[in-house]
Amino acid sequence: MEKRYFDFRDIFQVIRYGFSGRKIAVHFIGLVLAYLIYETLVYLSLVSVGGTAVQDFWNTYALLPLPPFGDAGLTQTTEIAMCVGIISFACIFFLASTVASKITIEQLRGDTFFSVGDALGFLKGHWKSVFGAFIGLLLIQIFLAIIPLSIAGIAKLPAVGKPFLMLTSLFMPIGFFLGLLMVFMAVVFSVSLLFVPAVAATTGADAFEIIYQQFAIVWNKPWLLVCYEVMLLLIKLIFVPIWAFFCLAGFSIMTLPTRLFHTEMMQQFMGYANLWLGGAVERIATLPYVNSLGVFNTATSDQIPTLTGIATITTPVTAIFLTITLLMSAGLIIAYLFSIASAGNTVIYTVLRNRTYAIF
Repeated sequence: MEKRYFDFRDIFQVIRYGFSGRKIAVHFIGLVLAYLIYETLVYLSLVSVGGTAVQDFWNTYALLPLPPFGDAGLTQTTEIAMCVGIISFACIFFLASTVASKITIEQLRGDTFFSVGDALGFLKGHWKSVFGAFIGLLLIQIFLAIIPLSIAGIAKLPAVGKPFLMLTSLFMPIGFFLGLLMVFMAVVFSVSLLFVPAVAATTGADAFEIIYQQFAIVWNKPWLLVCYEVMLLLIKLIFVPIWAFFCLAGFSIMTLPTRLFHTEMMQQFMGYANLWLGGAVERIATLPYVNSLGVFNTATSDQIPTLTGIATITTPVTAIFLTITLLMSAGLIIAYLFSIASAGNTVIYTVLRNRTYAIF
């Protein structure tokens, strides 16, 4: 078992625990699954709309995930499908985070060989607690919000509205404390987005205990929580760009020979990939130092010649695998970010909890 200090020094262990092939793989698989679900729901909704909706969306965004918020001129059906896709992504993320947190806590306890399969076995018996904690916190907030909403609604009645509002004003001091409680609940729910998977993985508790732990984290050690999360954020800001640099460097080195000896073909491949990713390749190429080797140079649609012969097969197929590789690179970068977050919040929770209880 590795030596623990149960203070800010433990946060630096996240650098090593976050850079774990098992945890990155867990989040990467989760991202792939969430991406496939999201894109499938979006295009199924576009098919249901009919007309040229599919072609119009493909011409603009193609395979690039488009968030549901924004002024994209989409139908309500597609926006609903996007929202469902976002909810699916959130569910998969929290499940993957629970698996990664379970691997982390077992490593902290000395079991460096705790496998993904073992973590999935744990998840199978505790996934209800993870979602139950979120649902429970939401229900508490909704219940608290019903009180002022009900008062405002009854006050709209023509006959008894004004007298009822005057009567309820007598309880305004109590309402003030109710408002404070609602603000506190909002803070607790925000913190739960970070710590529910870590608490579930560490304690193996039911939903009620997990909810209690969220209150305990916020109430007992709020300033330590803020300081540790700021430290974790700085670690992300430093090491995620480093990992992104290595991913982009690896892609550039892999494609550099083709770029040097088959420049026009490489630009055609990148041109197709740019079209299929909604112009993302062009935006990547504008980042500082990213396109120093020129591998992200793209041919515009009017520069791509009409394909003939065997090129009608080889060029699109090569472009497809190139696009998949670009998506995988982006997925690995995001998966590393999520891995650091899962490992970091697990470490932070053990430190905060140990300041009050002994868990080892």
